Amino acid sequence: MPRTLHLIKHGKPTLVEGVPAHEWQLADDALTELPKLIDLLKPTPQIIISSEEPKAKATAQALAAALGVPCRPMVGLHEHLRYTNAVTSPEEFRSRMQRFFAEPHELVLGEESAADARTRFGNAINAVMQANPQENVAVVAHGTVISLLVAEAGGLDPVPLWESLDLLGVLSVAWPELKLNDQNLLHL
Repeated sequence: MPRTLHLIKHGKPTLVEGVPAHEWQLADDALTELPKLIDLLKPTPQIIISSEEPKAKATAQALAAALGVPCRPMVGLHEHLRYTNAVTSPEEFRSRMQRFFAEPHELVLGEESAADARTRFGNAINAVMQANPQENVAVVAHGTVISLLVAEAGGLDPVPLWESLDLLGVLSVAWPELKLNDQNLLHL
């Protein structure tokens, strides 16, 4: 029987100009929708693993506390490296991300290509699943790397997947195939 892997996007961060995105903290109202996320997590995860970025780690800790399950961070689950990118308008950011997805082997945004970010994140997910034998595992990470991984595994366009993955959104997949469940496919 396949295992379930819930790939969860962190809660709303506080965007701070001049501070790299990987250092952003959760906004005060970031977890108001946590009960809705919990309702979507079927089957219920038995462990929560997170990116080491503060916004993902805090999201994972709150989720684990609400579910009464263990939680721990793991290396390699961080977002696409974009330390030097300034905060821009949503339109400009979307335009840059479309180019990023369209040219996966080129360094077009930040310090890591889409292909490199997908490979790194995929390797980290493999390590998570090898280290945690539970049937139902949740990983709290970041929208770009989640979208890259699931899109490649399913032969999907990553842009609509990325655009549809809201803060505190989840893509539940069968492991190791990374096949989206029917609930996710209805929303794409």
